[in-house]
Amino acid sequence: MKLYQRIFIFLIFILSISLIRAQDTGFSVQGVVQDHTKQGLSGVNIFVENTKIKTQTDQNGNFRMSYKKGEAVLIFSLDGYKKLRRKMNFSGEISPVSIQLVADQAAVEEVIVHGKGKVKALQDGAFTVNAIDVAKLANTTADLNQVLNRTTGIKVRQQGGIGSDYNFSINGMSGKAVKFFIDGVPLEMLGKGVDLSTLPVNMADRVEIYKGVVPIHLSTDAMGGAVNIITPGSSRNYLDAGISVGSFNTQRINLNGQFKDDKTGVILRINSFYNHSDNNYLMKDMKIWNAAKNEYEFRNLKRFNDRYQSVFGMAEVGVENKSWADSFFVGMSQSLFDKQIQTGSNQEVVYGGVKQNGEAYNYFMKYKKANLFNDRLDVNVYAGFSKSVQKATDTLMRKYSWDGSFEPSATSEKGGRSIIMQHEDRLYSQVGATYRITEHHKLIFNYVLDYLKNTTFNQLEERKEDVPPAKMTKQILSMAYQQDFFNKHWTNIFFGKYYSVGLQKMVFDPVTRTDYPAKDNFSNWGYGFATTVRITRELGIKGSFERSYRLVEPQEIFGDGVAVTSNMNLKPETSNNVNVGLYYNHHWGQHAFRIEGAGYIRDTKDFIYTVPNLYNSTFKYENLSNIFTRGLEGEVSYQYKRLLNVLMNVSYNKAYDNTKFANNSEDVVSATYKKDVPNQPWLFGNMNVSIGKDDWLQRDSRVELYYGLQMTEWFYKNWKSYGNPQNIPVIPRQTLHNIGISYSMKNGRYNLAFDVTNLSDALAYDNFKLQKQGRAFYIKFRYLLK
Repeated sequence: MKLYQRIFIFLIFILSISLIRAQDTGFSVQGVVQDHTKQGLSGVNIFVENTKIKTQTDQNGNFRMSYKKGEAVLIFSLDGYKKLRRKMNFSGEISPVSIQLVADQAAVEEVIVHGKGKVKALQDGAFTVNAIDVAKLANTTADLNQVLNRTTGIKVRQQGGIGSDYNFSINGMSGKAVKFFIDGVPLEMLGKGVDLSTLPVNMADRVEIYKGVVPIHLSTDAMGGAVNIITPGSSRNYLDAGISVGSFNTQRINLNGQFKDDKTGVILRINSFYNHSDNNYLMKDMKIWNAAKNEYEFRNLKRFNDRYQSVFGMAEVGVENKSWADSFFVGMSQSLFDKQIQTGSNQEVVYGGVKQNGEAYNYFMKYKKANLFNDRLDVNVYAGFSKSVQKATDTLMRKYSWDGSFEPSATSEKGGRSIIMQHEDRLYSQVGATYRITEHHKLIFNYVLDYLKNTTFNQLEERKEDVPPAKMTKQILSMAYQQDFFNKHWTNIFFGKYYSVGLQKMVFDPVTRTDYPAKDNFSNWGYGFATTVRITRELGIKGSFERSYRLVEPQEIFGDGVAVTSNMNLKPETSNNVNVGLYYNHHWGQHAFRIEGAGYIRDTKDFIYTVPNLYNSTFKYENLSNIFTRGLEGEVSYQYKRLLNVLMNVSYNKAYDNTKFANNSEDVVSATYKKDVPNQPWLFGNMNVSIGKDDWLQRDSRVELYYGLQMTEWFYKNWKSYGNPQNIPVIPRQTLHNIGISYSMKNGRYNLAFDVTNLSDALAYDNFKLQKQGRAFYIKFRYLLK
């Protein structure tokens, strides 16, 4: 009997037992457990009095419990809240109940240390995930990229300052192998002016970073992992406004809020932000020609063509907790950006007039409804349409130097005089459903349709009407079966994903020297599983495996008109991903200690990576036959009351070319075989320490001091096997120090923060050995009304 047949029979056997058990416990109660603000409480323990039957609330405070017909007393308990006893009637007809727990003021400080909220629940789940409570960092001046760059296994490398392109890596996998979402919707739907470097931390409640294996509710072809930004989901009225100013003429403003009309139940939500920075930080030891001395000299010079600004606004209106919908919202957003381009992948090539700007519109609908069909089915629907226009200008026939001087040139700065226009229309829809077979077994479905039409042309030579658009249609169907045993001490998730992409594009024919339309289709099945075992209340292990596919992205094929050139021959990636990990929590008194460790393997075929063009400082995406990646990571955290927090992590990542024979030959061994993939950090770590004190200077206030250390070990910029080993460019070891202080008044209504980044003004590098900014100062004021 084949392995997959054995697995199938085993799953049917487990399912059959569950259904038989369901006949004996077919009478249930269900409801939600909330605090005094109507927020759902996660991890509430619920017991049937005088029995061993128990369950827990989910991340939103919902619960469901089966028992024999009749009345029984349920006990609700959660650290920091008073225990509650409530008599319930178990019957075939279920009417949801609402339970409200009252805070136990004597245990407030204990809850701060021991409480198991949504973040910790995700960390203890089956998937390898970093969950960051961003709400605690809302007073800092950092953007989301800077926050995530401090976490285990994450490395963010930008090509410049605010608004510049960046490389986001999870366990060594980067580029489009990592997908970004906001509330489960691709971040790209909001336009190019919205990304992790421009989003204010105030817009996020928490961030979930899935490594390697991604749960199907995101339903994506992410192969390296995914980042999901969760925005505040409270039904309460609030206003959150902040303004930050700092070095390099940086200004960042955000305004977020929500208003609910009590009579109609209509809710209005608004999110907006504005970013501006000249990004004119100092470039150190730049090579400049001195005509008077007839020789080159090294000088420190400011960046002069790197200004960036962006504006974003989103409004949505809807209702919650209706008989026909738990949540229904419609909305729209608009984003604009305007950026100058100082350099590309090589800082020796300097631009003085290259720039890019664009705008995007997004219209969407969101719908959620739980407990349909005898309280077993939950449904989630999203539909959105976005329209964007981007313009990249390169018309100056000049060659610039870092001092701003230039010489006439026979070509434009990037090699071909152009005004590249990109028009994109995108339709994205997603339907998700969860069906609870029994209390401990459920089926999950998700379907995504993603259609994109891209029209790219040089405005100096062509018209939009004369250029046939390229089209891409992605479809991803995901199915999963989840089982929970021993009161959720052992959880298994088995899943499968069907990937399909259809591509219509123009391909160059070298014989006729013309472009002709061509179609390309790809489809295949991926599959995997995730499991976690909670050995004790404090100790747990987890593991996951996935055979996944990563479909090509529009920017990789069509380019972006500025830094990325097109490659119409790019192929999808495929990878076998393995993750194993463990965690241990320990609490004593008002102390809390947590340690996490994980290992991973990525065996990737047709690996897509970036290849720089040193002549014009652009790059393009190409395939490597086989890349093998393995790594280890660990994190240790300690907390004492609300006084002291210490977090340390380290990540080791080893990726090498596993393609033995080059160009499909059988006897020519590739020069890069078994060599490390260049331009990828292999060892890096972080340490973050914060000390805070409540009611120190005045009542209802808090002072908090922060120190952060970031270390990145040296790594090769180019392939080790190319050129003289003594002259291979190396990106040296980097150690950066950051400090900050914040002061909150009136229970967090008024907040003031001051941060210093790169305190020692160290010479630091980022992607492609591009210099990062030196020491910088930022101050922020935030007003929060709720």
